[in-house]
Amino acid sequence: MSRLITCDPQFSIKLELDNPGGSHKYRAASHIVARAIETGEIIPGRTTVIEKTGGNFGFGLLAACQKRNVDVALAIGLGFSQFKRDLLEGLGAELIGKAQLREGATPREVIDHHLVHQHALGRHYYYTDQFNNTDNVQAHRSATGVELGRQLLSASASRRLLFVGCAGTGASFTGVVQALRDLDFDVRSILVEPEGCDTLAEHFVDHRLEGMCVGVAPPFLDWTLVSDVYRAGLEDTITAQRRFYREQGFHVGNTTGACLAVAGQLRETAALEGRHIVMLGYDGGHWYPDLTRQMPTGARNAA
Repeated sequence: MSRLITCDPQFSIKLELDNPGGSHKYRAASHIVARAIETGEIIPGRTTVIEKTGGNFGFGLLAACQKRNVDVALAIGLGFSQFKRDLLEGLGAELIGKAQLREGATPREVIDHHLVHQHALGRHYYYTDQFNNTDNVQAHRSATGVELGRQLLSASASRRLLFVGCAGTGASFTGVVQALRDLDFDVRSILVEPEGCDTLAEHFVDHRLEGMCVGVAPPFLDWTLVSDVYRAGLEDTITAQRRFYREQGFHVGNTTGACLAVAGQLRETAALEGRHIVMLGYDGGHWYPDLTRQMPTGARNAA
């Protein structure tokens, strides 16, 4: 169970960076793998789990599989940092399709090739398919959101909540809000996007806030749960990260920083509505060592 920190009477954050693999993505990875073992789709010691990711889901998947004696093969796009690719490989993941990727293939094409030819390759693959696997949502509804609700009740927080979150697949946003409502919390939820992106219109631009607005519409985002959309810029994100480290001692990642920036903007609104602001600390900031170089000197000093 990840920690819930009540930073002040108006704001709490659940530190999902406590999880194995270092992020909230472990929740979905572990749930998907456990379910597939139960149904016989994964046979430990024989099946290799296959996925296209070099991000948090990859690290969560590796952590979830290795303790169950299940091998992991990942197709990682060349856009991911060499550091992440090397670390995943060093921790035990098999990186597949390296030559195909260098020749211009997409990670999805690498996955398709390996699935089609798995028998010729002498393998038995199970594709976790995080962008289409509905167990992704259930993991957060049955675990992350329930834990959060119980922790809030233990902390005697208001049942009127303002949940601030973002969406890659949309699974954590949807699952957590559903779980909180299942527990009879009155939840107003805010979706955070990078400046220049409009998820509802499927308009995406290049940005540095990895993990949100990933270039496709979030397949599991239930828009009926979204009360409003706010956008965060890079400078405000880094300022919020630095402030949170100064005040709480935790170096959080980019998406968490963006949500912290928006949460700060909403304090007055939340107070007027009598709501307690709550959010997830999705991952740690150690994955993004070059981000501060994007920040103007004046804003850096102001942090």
